[in-house]
Amino acid sequence: MTPEDLGIKHVTAEVAEARSRLAGQVCDELRKAGLPACLGTIDDPSPGAKIDVEPFEDGPAASVYWNCDPSVHGAFDTSRPDGGPAFQYFVQAADHVQTAVIGILSSAGFTVDRNDQDPLILSIWPDRPA
Repeated sequence: MTPEDLGIKHVTAEVAEARSRLAGQVCDELRKAGLPACLGTIDDPSPGAKIDVEPFEDGPAASVYWNCDPSVHGAFDTSRPDGGPAFQYFVQAADHVQTAVIGILSSAGFTVDRNDQDPLILSIWPDRPA
């Protein structure tokens, strides 16, 4: 089933372009603060902030996902209900970094909140002043 089958619409080309500019500004602000950041997708395993442009109408303009080093990020221990100590470290480290990212981006004028569906993703909304 596709998003369109569920009545979810893609943004127009004009809105997608505006969101891409906004994602670039998010990336720039995080870099100015000294954090590694790049435009891309949350599937990119390299450490740092990944800023992804969101394609659907009723969602945020962009999302920010924090990756720890791949040795920590991929350390989920399937034999343990909590994922194990390395995975718990990743979750806690990502939470601390997200708190900093929220502060940095809010100070720069962005509207940021934690994603309801995935606690490791921050949502950036499109009402940032020019």
